[in-house]
Amino acid sequence: MTSLQIQYFLTVADYMSFSRAADALFVSQPSVSRQIKLLEGELGFQLFDRTQKNRISLTPAGILFQECFRGAAQSVEAARTAARELSNQTALRLRVGIGTGWELSEELRRFRSLVLSQYPQAELHFECNTFQALRQRLQANELDVTMCTKTSVMDFDGLEVRQIANPESRAYVRKGLLRPEGEPLRVEDFNGQTLFMLQEEESPMAMELALLQLQSRQVTVNPVWLPDRESIVQAVLMGDGFTVFDQYVHWRDEPRLTYYRLDDMIPICIVWRKNDHNPLIGLLADTLMGSFSRQEQN
Repeated sequence: MTSLQIQYFLTVADYMSFSRAADALFVSQPSVSRQIKLLEGELGFQLFDRTQKNRISLTPAGILFQECFRGAAQSVEAARTAARELSNQTALRLRVGIGTGWELSEELRRFRSLVLSQYPQAELHFECNTFQALRQRLQANELDVTMCTKTSVMDFDGLEVRQIANPESRAYVRKGLLRPEGEPLRVEDFNGQTLFMLQEEESPMAMELALLQLQSRQVTVNPVWLPDRESIVQAVLMGDGFTVFDQYVHWRDEPRLTYYRLDDMIPICIVWRKNDHNPLIGLLADTLMGSFSRQEQN
């Protein structure tokens, strides 16, 4: 008994015609008849009643074997589908770029656990870098998805952008610099101070947006651009000025710093190429969005 014989038998049973079955199978009618006879000989039962002219029907044995073979064929197809999905899973890989300065280890651990529970063979790679480097690596197909502030994406052509968080904007400053420790900061305390922000090529519009937030509160500052976040936090810790960042920067809980809530938002998003349909990208977005949403509600 072969799979070909079973396929021929089920096709004839569906059409109740050797000639129509042969057409559907793109073979000759004698070939179909020969395979059915071989199958009947091996099973020891006649599967079709051929006594009526120009008409065939299933014998009782044929009805029984039709159910048996159809169930087996469905099981084989289900196994083939599962094997195909498993094969696809083994090929799944996601290379994630995270902007430097964020503390997201717990969120990424949660995402990794979720992925491996659904796709045990998936490969995940994480790296931190500047927004500028992440943009370049995404465009060069060296990363699959990046997480960054929305203002750091200069060119949206060919990219999908999904906002995953809308954290509050904070003005961070060294404790005791503007007011005695323990006293709450006031927005006017920042008037005339130095504002440190990232350079234009690293985070386009960052300085402009920070200045607009302060100007709307009648606060005038002295803008200074620094090359990276670590340079900024070092300058702030030294008491040379202040900076404006979101609530997820890794030094948000630095005991030497305090902050003033500006009540504006800094959208955070994930970015990937439009032709990339990797299912892990959506899973990453959903996981991070849920995590950020819980934190912002607390």
